[in-house]
Amino acid sequence: MSNQIQQKTILFTIGRAGYPVTRCIHLAKLLASHRILFAAPVKQTVVLQTLDQKGFAPLSYARKADLKALLEEYEPDVVISDGCDTDIDEGKLLSSLVPVTLHFDDFGEGGKTATRVVQSLYREDREPVPSHYVVGPSGFVVPDELEPYANSGLKQVTTLPLPHVVVTFADDDADNLSYRTLRHLLHLQIPLAITVALHSSYHHSRDDLKLMALGRKQTRIVECDDPIQLISESDLVICDASFTPYYVAVIGKPCIVIAEDEKEAQQAFPRESNGFIYLGLGRKLKQSHLQNAVMETILHPKRSLRAVKKQLALKLPLNNLNMQQFLERTIQEEAREITK
Repeated sequence: MSNQIQQKTILFTIGRAGYPVTRCIHLAKLLASHRILFAAPVKQTVVLQTLDQKGFAPLSYARKADLKALLEEYEPDVVISDGCDTDIDEGKLLSSLVPVTLHFDDFGEGGKTATRVVQSLYREDREPVPSHYVVGPSGFVVPDELEPYANSGLKQVTTLPLPHVVVTFADDDADNLSYRTLRHLLHLQIPLAITVALHSSYHHSRDDLKLMALGRKQTRIVECDDPIQLISESDLVICDASFTPYYVAVIGKPCIVIAEDEKEAQQAFPRESNGFIYLGLGRKLKQSHLQNAVMETILHPKRSLRAVKKQLALKLPLNNLNMQQFLERTIQEEAREITK
């Protein structure tokens, strides 16, 4: 049958921990009819450990030469790359050895040589992108652990007597926005319950945060690599401008977004049009701007409700089926082109 899906060997290469490894694991489930392999750089120990814990036996490589050897040994039909900006040499290496190459959120020159590039962390600028780039929220894949919380924000009844603000910045939080945000919140003269969630790779002083939290009741510092539950229990989320806003938009919560670095500051998804309050680059954040945004959210529930409805109108939970169909179509169509 012409429409029959041919089994392929698909190799996932993952450049960093966090959402990229989560996305690749879920993509592997969507493509389970194929032979699946995983690989990551040796230095990405968290990625390799996560894959191992999930029951996969990941391959590892130290240098580009080692990656080339893996490609030549396993001869994948498809490489799906996530979590890294590839340079032109890496892109050419992949495309010269593999029939179909798919890059997720690759802002390097290597994406220009790929079969398809999917940008979910798309940028604000309106410069034209090559025709093989797919740009927009459709690139966000909803992981299994998030699915039960989809659209739950409107139904959630707060479990705390005070408005509950959850602060969560991704990964190592290089500019220590967790500390800066908490300090600004504690200067607000309104009663709040505040939870600051720190990623395991957070490399600043935890004691400084905990000492500051001691000065106000209903304020706590927690260790949390997966803030889904906390987000679902919140009345307001304050977070980074990377993948966390996507999690928020699946659940549906009032959300203030602060960019951790210049790269995040260019992201176009977490803006007012999609139901977010965007405050710009964290290291330039003024206390009054954050406090006004918090007060606006808490004192104007109808406005917050409209913002949440904008998030939920994006219908992100439909992405998975659409992405599965897109990937299968790309793999099969490109494979047919090559064999002609």
